[in-house]
Amino acid sequence: MRIFLAFPFTKLLTEDNIFDENMKDFLVNTINALTNKGHSVFSAQLREEFGDKLMTPDVATNLDHMEMCKADLVVAFPGWKPISGGVHVELGWASSMKKPIIAFLHDDQEYTPMITGLHKVTNVEYVHFNDKSINELTSMVVDNVVIFTNRAIRVS
Repeated sequence: MRIFLAFPFTKLLTEDNIFDENMKDFLVNTINALTNKGHSVFSAQLREEFGDKLMTPDVATNLDHMEMCKADLVVAFPGWKPISGGVHVELGWASSMKKPIIAFLHDDQEYTPMITGLHKVTNVEYVHFNDKSINELTSMVVDNVVIFTNRAIRVS
């Protein structure tokens, strides 16, 4: 399965384009875990080497959109401290293409109705997490992708 991993990027970069180390570890672990399960995972952070090889907006936006077109599933983190405008745009693309989405929402964050109502436009599974479950977040992603994949296989 081709997975588009929508995750905050520029808001997690320092002035020197250094990506938040904890978030980098989470993404690398999650991508590796999904890849080990046989999935292909697109991550803009990985493509742009977590800020070491940033692309121009014109190039990155076009490439991200092309990846969204090829995706079978979107795993999205709309952000929490800070909210990600880029992920919100990607969710707009995904919903307009009727892509299934697993949206991870932090319990302490208030999300726009455009996120919480997205299930009225396309197939969205909302997964809630909090600071206590951060260490289990990679497992939560993998478990939910497995559940989605098993459901998709049964429907086929």
